[in-house]
Amino acid sequence: MKYYIRRSYYRLRRLYRALSIHLCKSLLRRFNYGIHPVSESVDTLAALTVKESEYYTEWHSPCPLFTPWVGHPDFQKVYEGVGRYTIVSPDRCYILKSLADYATHLNGDFAECGVYKGGTALLLCRVLNNVDKTLYLFDSFEGLPKCDEEKDQWFHAGQFAIDSAESVKQILNDFKDAIDIRKGWIPDTFQGLENHRFAFAHLDVDLYQSALDCCEFFYPRLVPGGILLFDEYGFPAARGEKDAVDEFFADKVESPMSLPTGQAIVIKAPSCEK
Repeated sequence: MKYYIRRSYYRLRRLYRALSIHLCKSLLRRFNYGIHPVSESVDTLAALTVKESEYYTEWHSPCPLFTPWVGHPDFQKVYEGVGRYTIVSPDRCYILKSLADYATHLNGDFAECGVYKGGTALLLCRVLNNVDKTLYLFDSFEGLPKCDEEKDQWFHAGQFAIDSAESVKQILNDFKDAIDIRKGWIPDTFQGLENHRFAFAHLDVDLYQSALDCCEFFYPRLVPGGILLFDEYGFPAARGEKDAVDEFFADKVESPMSLPTGQAIVIKAPSCEK
């Protein structure tokens, strides 16, 4: 008897808690507020101390919005299996795919800096399937290089290392004739491509100096209308990447466009063609 009373008591407690939360949410929605769980991630902690911390907030839509990255067939065709080999979230992968689709209509090749396990490279290969372009992939596969203690305090050398570049080659084997894997450290691995032109570059490098090196190499070689997509521009822990991008474009015609996903894009202005 005591067992049933105790179980009923706990059921009533859970029901009372659920009803209380529901009523609070309903009341707050009437005043355009909401309740959302707060994580304790590195980015959450970094947001407390990062420069311009007052502008780092968790964004929530005011109503249900179209979100094709949750399983829409058109996106799933290129995203299938990608999630196993990347820490880039589905919404960012959708942005990557959409901008890459656009850039296939421009002259120039594609590039990705920061390949990790090859997930986003696989997505780009699928976008480029039957398109006459080369995808250049740049990564040490030994993790991040030495980090600046002031600008990159939330990262450490060797972070994001993988067992072998061969595993990435295996994942991308169906597209081996359309890719060029440059194993080593940026900017050394850019050597030999000085006369190349690029339509699209996905820059997932986290750190201040790496981001600056990428900007200095790819921007002058980007065709008019070409895209630079910075993966962690808006993430507090990767503030070094944002600082490098902002500094580089401070005297340029273009300005980085920050996205709600945490990414940022730069579109090369036609007037910048030399």
